[in-house]
Amino acid sequence: MAVWSVEMLKSKTNRIYNAVALALLSSSVSMTAFAAEEPEETIEEVVVEGSRLQGTAQAVLEERKNQAFVADIMGAEQISRTGDSDAASALRRVTGLTLVDGKFIYVRGLGERYSATQLDSMIVPSPDPTRSVLPLDLFPSGIIESLNVQKAYSPDLPAHFAGGNVDIRIKSIPEESIFKVGASLGINTNNSGSSPWYSGGGDDWQGRDDGSRAMPRTLANNLRRGLNNLSSSEAVNVLSSMNRDYSAAEESIDPDYGFDFTLGDRYDFGENSRFGYLASFAYKNEWTVSNERNVNNLSRTSNGIKIQEFADGASTEHNVKVSGMLNFGFDFNESHRFEFNNLSLRDTRDRLRNRLLESTNTIDEPDDERRQLDVLYEEREMMTHQVKGTHNFADWNNLSVDWYYSTSEAERYAPGALEAFFRVNLENGTRTERLASDVDTKYMYQYLIDDAKNWGGNIALPFFMDNYTFELKAGADFVEKQRYASNVDVAIQTFAIPSTYLQGSDYSQIFSDQNLAQSDFSLRLDDQTTGGDKYRATTLIDAFYLMADYESGNWRYTGGLRYEDFRQVSIPYQPHTNFFDVDTAEIEGLIFQEDDIFASIAATYIVDAERQWRFNFSQTAIRPDLRDISTTFYIDPLTEFLVRGSTSLQSSAINNVDVRWEWYMPSGENLSVAFFAKDIDRPIEMIELPSATEGAPQLLTANAESGEVYGVEVEFLKDLTFLGDNWSNYFVSGNVTLSDSQVDIGLNSPGTSLFEQQLAEALETNQGVTEVITNNKRRLIGHSEWVMNLQLGWDSLDNNHSATVVYNAFGPRIIVPGVNGFEDGEEKPFHSLDMVYTWYPSFDSTVKVRLKNILDQDKEIEQEGVTILRENPGTELSVSFSTNF
Repeated sequence: MAVWSVEMLKSKTNRIYNAVALALLSSSVSMTAFAAEEPEETIEEVVVEGSRLQGTAQAVLEERKNQAFVADIMGAEQISRTGDSDAASALRRVTGLTLVDGKFIYVRGLGERYSATQLDSMIVPSPDPTRSVLPLDLFPSGIIESLNVQKAYSPDLPAHFAGGNVDIRIKSIPEESIFKVGASLGINTNNSGSSPWYSGGGDDWQGRDDGSRAMPRTLANNLRRGLNNLSSSEAVNVLSSMNRDYSAAEESIDPDYGFDFTLGDRYDFGENSRFGYLASFAYKNEWTVSNERNVNNLSRTSNGIKIQEFADGASTEHNVKVSGMLNFGFDFNESHRFEFNNLSLRDTRDRLRNRLLESTNTIDEPDDERRQLDVLYEEREMMTHQVKGTHNFADWNNLSVDWYYSTSEAERYAPGALEAFFRVNLENGTRTERLASDVDTKYMYQYLIDDAKNWGGNIALPFFMDNYTFELKAGADFVEKQRYASNVDVAIQTFAIPSTYLQGSDYSQIFSDQNLAQSDFSLRLDDQTTGGDKYRATTLIDAFYLMADYESGNWRYTGGLRYEDFRQVSIPYQPHTNFFDVDTAEIEGLIFQEDDIFASIAATYIVDAERQWRFNFSQTAIRPDLRDISTTFYIDPLTEFLVRGSTSLQSSAINNVDVRWEWYMPSGENLSVAFFAKDIDRPIEMIELPSATEGAPQLLTANAESGEVYGVEVEFLKDLTFLGDNWSNYFVSGNVTLSDSQVDIGLNSPGTSLFEQQLAEALETNQGVTEVITNNKRRLIGHSEWVMNLQLGWDSLDNNHSATVVYNAFGPRIIVPGVNGFEDGEEKPFHSLDMVYTWYPSFDSTVKVRLKNILDQDKEIEQEGVTILRENPGTELSVSFSTNF
C-alpha cells in the first residue's frame, strides 16, 4: 500500500482531489485520549389578556406570521410549560415531528437523514459515529431561546433539505440583570428496586472516565506488532493491563438529581450603546432501568413463525449531562451588533445489560441457556465558538450586512466496551454458570472527533416605494468538516483455558490477577479490527445564493437560487497504522463530488390582518452520509442491527410543495391548516440482507427508484371560555398530521435498476436478487400515517399556579423492511401522557412537579405478529425549584 504525504498530494493536478485531500491531511487529531445568517428579527412586546401560554405563544406566532416561508417556532416558555428537558423532547410537540431513540427528529415522516440541524443558523458537527446528523438530546432546554423548524426551503438555507431545517437558537444577553439558581430531584418506577451494576471509574459522577477504561499502552503497542502472533504468556500479559473490573452485582438505584445556575447582566453606556453577558451551567445525574426484549432472526416453518434468536433481560443506564454557556454581546449606536457565543455540552452514558439469550440451538434445551454481559461506556461532547455581527447603514438606503464565523468540535470517546457470554445450567434445579469457551469475549475501543468550520455572510438592500417594497439579498456560505474515527475490536479466545478457571458468574474473578498468574491459564487474543474501522474524512461545501422579496398590496413574493459545490471523501487506514488502505490511483474514485443550482419560490396572500395563505415550491437534495458510501458494517445503536453502505449510492433529488392557511386571532388563539407534498427521486432507504446465520440482522443502504410523501397538518390554540365562565382559565392546543407515503424500490423497472445493482454488489451475486424483497412498494422507513399532540392547560386567576396535561402519539412506522417473504417490521404506536404542575410562590421563584409517561406503555417493534424489540421506559416523577436573586 502507498505511504501518503502532503507533498505527493500537491503533485496532483485534479482541483477537487487537491482541495479535499489537502484539507483531509492538514488536520491533526490527538490520540492521547484514545490511547490513554440572517439576523434575527426583534420581536415586539405583545400584551395579551389570557393564559401564560397564550401570551408567550403570541410572540413566536408573530414571528412565524411574518416569515416568508412555512415554519413552526417554539419558544422557551412553551418548552418550559411542557416540562421537556432537551431539544429532542421539545421538538416532538411541533406539528408533524416525531422522535426516534430519544435523539433524532423525523419531520413529516421523513427519517433523520432528510432533515438538517443548525445552531444559531450555523453548521455544527455530530459526535455520533453512525450518523452525520446531530443528536438533539445533547441540547438542554435551559439554554434554548427558541426552536425554529422551517418546513419550506429558502435559498439562504443549505440545500440538504427535505423534511425541514431545525435551527436551535440559544439564549443571548439578557434585557436586565439575572442571577438564577435551580435544583431538581426525580425518580422512576423502574428504579424503585435493585438492578445489576458494576463499580465503573472514580470520576463517573463527572461524566468522565478516570483512565481505568482507556486502552492500555501495552495493548496499543502489541496491536502494531500483531495480537495473533503473541504467545499465550504474552497474551496474558496484555490482558492483565486491560480493565477487568466488570463484576455485575445487584445494587439499589439512586434518585435522579441536578442543579443549574444562570448569571447575566447588561450595561448601557454612551447614547445608544450597551454591553451584556450571559453565563450558565447545568448538571444532571440520571439513572434508567428498563426490561428489554430483542429478537434477531425469524424463520418460517410449516408450524408458523419460529424465533431463531432472542434476548431478554434488564438494562441499567447511568447518564451524566453537563452543559456550560458563556455569551457576550455589544450593541453600538443601535446600528451595529457583535456577539461572541461559547457553548460546551457533555453527555456521558454508561450502560450495563444482563440478558438471557436463546437460539435455535438452545431454545428447546431448558438446561442450557446463555447469559450476555454487555457494558457500553461513551462520552459525547461538543464545544462550539461563534462570532457574528450585524450592521445596518441607514445612510446607505438602509443597507444591512451580517457575517458569522464558527468553529466546533464534537467528540465521542467510548473506551473498553465489553461483551461476554456465560453458559447457564439449570440441571436438577441448581443454577450454575461458566464463561463460554466457544464464544469470544470482546473488548472495543472507539474514538471519533468531528471538526466543523462554518463562515459566511449576507447583504440585503431594501427599496421602499409608494405602492410596493422590494428587497434584494445575496450571501455566501462555506463549510469545512473533518472527521477522524477509529475502532479497535479485540477478542479474547478462551477455548484453551481449563474449565476450572471459567466456572462462576463473576467476570472479574475469572480474569483475576491470581488466575492470570497460573501457568496453565492459556488464552489467545484475536485482533478483529478491519480496514474500514479507522478512517479520515472531509466534507467541503461552497455555496452562494441570490434572492428577492417583493410585497405589494395583499401579495408577497419571495424566491431565489442557490448554488452549491459539494465535495466529500472518506479514506480508510490500514489497521493500527497511519497509512491509507488504498493506492494512489484509487483515492480519486473515493471522492463524491457534485454541484447544482437549487430554486425556491414562495407567495403569501394576506387576506386581512388576521388571515393569510402561503404557497411554496422548491427543489433540494439529500446527499449520502460518510457511512452510506462505505461497505464496512457498523452497528446501528437504535436497532443494534448491522448496517453497511453502497459505493455507488447517489443523492436524492426532491421537489417540495407547501400550501398553508393561517388564522391569527387578537386573543392569541390561532388555527392553521397545511398541505404538503414531496416527490423524491432515488430516495435513500435501507433493506435487510438475507442471512442464513444467527445474529443481528444485516441492513444495506441503497437507492430506491422513487418515493413520495404527502399529507395535511392542522394546528390550533383555543381558550375554553365558550364553555362558560368557569372555563375562562383553561385552554386547549395541539396539532394533528395525517399523511401517506410510498417508495418504489424499482424491481419492476425495465433493465437493471440502481437498487438491484447495489443489492447484487452487496450479495456478490445476481441470482435471486428480485426475490429477496418482500414489498416492491411500501411506505417510507420511519413514516407514521398519523401524528398527534394535545395540551390541556390551566392558569389560576392570580397567575400563581398553572397545570398542563400533554399527550403525544404517533402511528405505526416501518423500522425494518421485510425480505424473503416476511412482512415489514413496524414500531407500534406509543402513547405518551405527561403532566406538569407549576407553582409560583413568589415573583422570583418557581416550583415545578412533572409526571412523565403516566400510561407506562412499552415501546415495541413487531414483525409478523412477533415482538422483536420491547423496552419499558417506566414512569418518571420529578420536582424542581428555581429562584431569581
